[in-house]
Amino acid sequence: MTRTVSFEPHTVASHAQKSCREELYRLWSQRPLPDDQLLTNLGLYMRSSALAKIFFLQEIYCHILEIPGHVLTLGTWWGQDMVVFENLRAIYEPYNHARRVIGFDTFTGYPPPSSEDKRSEVISEENYKTTDDYHEYLEQLINYHESENVMSQVKKHRIIKGDARTTVPGFFEENPQALVALAYFDFAIYEPTKIGLQSILPRLVKGSVLAFDELNSDQYPGETKAVLEVLELKNCTVRRSKLLPDRSYAIFG
Repeated sequence: MTRTVSFEPHTVASHAQKSCREELYRLWSQRPLPDDQLLTNLGLYMRSSALAKIFFLQEIYCHILEIPGHVLTLGTWWGQDMVVFENLRAIYEPYNHARRVIGFDTFTGYPPPSSEDKRSEVISEENYKTTDDYHEYLEQLINYHESENVMSQVKKHRIIKGDARTTVPGFFEENPQALVALAYFDFAIYEPTKIGLQSILPRLVKGSVLAFDELNSDQYPGETKAVLEVLELKNCTVRRSKLLPDRSYAIFG
C-alpha cells in the first residue's frame, strides 16, 4: 500500500524529520495488526509531540475539576481535542453530566484574515478545511465515545458549525445559564479570537482556564493582540505548558 504524505500546515519539522516520518507512515500502511488490536495500541505510531499534545489537554483539564462550567474548543479542525476532552471528563468526573464539551468551527477553513494577522501559508483563506460533511462524521464519533462512558443517556457535547464571530455570541444568547470552565482557543487569527473572548469573559468563574495555541508567537500576532485587548493579564496567572513550549494558558481570577 502506498500513500501521499500530507504534513500539518503549521509543521516546523526539518527535512530530516519529514524523511523519518515517511518511514513511520510506511510502517503504518504496512501494519500487521488487526483493527481491533490497533485501537488499543495506537501508542505504537504516536510521535512524542502528538502524545505531548494529549498530555497538555490533560494538564489544563485538571485545573477545572472543582469548578462548574463547560469546556469549549474554539477551532476544532478534525475534532481530536473534543474527543480527548470528552474522555477526560469520563475519566476524572464521570458523573458530572452538567459539564459539556462544545466545539466551534467553520469546517470550511479560515475566513479572510484581517489586517491584524500575519498572512502566510498557514494563515490563508480556507486553510484547515475539512472534508465535506465532516462535522456529521465527527458527531457520530463523539456519540460513540459517549456511549462507552458513564451517563451515556445524557448528551454532553455539541458541535456548532459556522463562523465563530457569529456562532460563539449566538451560543451564549441561546444559553444565558452557561458558564465556562475551560476555553481552548485554536483560531490563531484576530477577529474570531477577540469576539470569542468578549463573549466568554462574562461567563468565567474564578479558576476558569483560557488556553491558547499561539500566544506570544510572532507568526500569529492576531491571537496575542486580541488577548491583550480583551483580558487584563495582570489579573490572571499566565503559564507556559510544561509539555509544549508554544502552548500557554491563563487561570482567571
